[in-house]
Amino acid sequence: MSTIHPASALLRRSRHPAILLLIIATCLSTAAAVRFASPGFAPSVMDDQGRLAEEWGLLQVTLSESGPGAEPSVTSILLDGVIPAAQARSQHGPLAMTLTAFRSPIWPAGVDVLTAEIEETGEAPARTSLALRLPDNVRVGARTVALGARTVVALPAGTHASQATREWGWSDDAVSMPNWARPSADCDPAFQNIRAGMGGVPILYGFKVEPKSSLTVVLGFCESHWAQSGQRPMLCRVEGAPPQEIDPIARWGQHRPGALLFNARDANGDGKLDVAVLPQLGAPDQNPILNAIWLFPPTASLNLDQVIAGRLNGVAIRRVDVGGKEDQCLFAGGTVEYSVELPARGKAAFTFLVACQGASAPHPDQSVWTLEKLRAAAREVWQGWRQP
Repeated sequence: MSTIHPASALLRRSRHPAILLLIIATCLSTAAAVRFASPGFAPSVMDDQGRLAEEWGLLQVTLSESGPGAEPSVTSILLDGVIPAAQARSQHGPLAMTLTAFRSPIWPAGVDVLTAEIEETGEAPARTSLALRLPDNVRVGARTVALGARTVVALPAGTHASQATREWGWSDDAVSMPNWARPSADCDPAFQNIRAGMGGVPILYGFKVEPKSSLTVVLGFCESHWAQSGQRPMLCRVEGAPPQEIDPIARWGQHRPGALLFNARDANGDGKLDVAVLPQLGAPDQNPILNAIWLFPPTASLNLDQVIAGRLNGVAIRRVDVGGKEDQCLFAGGTVEYSVELPARGKAAFTFLVACQGASAPHPDQSVWTLEKLRAAAREVWQGWRQP
């Protein structure tokens, strides 16, 4: 496989490879921690509490239950008889949790694969909450956890996570790009910065509002990459208002700041107003951009030229310099929780892809890697380790 690193030439032939690999894994481990890696690469560590200790920070998986016996037992194991791995087992009342971590040698520097399996060992259905505890300096998006521009965790697909939220912020996997735009007219400084939905991911913002309330929302754009229209048409959705399509070049021209107005409303009454900018289907450039957001009272009399110039910022309920220094993630803190319901003797499993040293985690929406493929990649490398 072209995306898999070859086994290290430093490893020699052996008549008993599985036994030797177990010795290697044991030597890399201590009573307090277990190390695991791919041949020739720096190892990662699972500490005595079952936490992954990466160079970017600690990652811990816990259950809501606690009590006697909840402390994990951390050991070194071999998956499929050849893959060095770390495993932490803990008991939480009738629930048993097993955490298993191994390195998959995908290009360019591998990824750590952490699985969390929860089993109901009693005879009754159970409900619990699995928490992913992260450093406070990371940003949690819809499907990823990022540290700066680096994706450090890819979150499981098909699961619904809950997390404490701020008053407002982005909830996407887009990228902040300060000073990307070059506005050629007098305008609010926010038009210099953007968030970009690289690879076609939507730009998503949420704002806490009074349930069922109405607001006037203005979205600001400044296209400084394309000079011709038809390259980056986008679809803008603001809750409670009809969607609007926009091609910034066709509407205003290159480097020219412009704005769209929406008569918005918390349509579902959940106390949150959703804003989204998406690529139009079939657009040559599938990376949507957004420069600024304003929230105004519904009764405000607005002149969009004045909004663009920043002269109505004092009237705004909220002004967001999208991609700027004061922009923020909607999610607060470093904990993501997953609700788990299990039948008697039932099981549930979660898979997290974690950035190891010198690497980033693959984005779930831009990767074909599955747990089975990642484990097969690791197995292939370790099975071939005896080759000179």
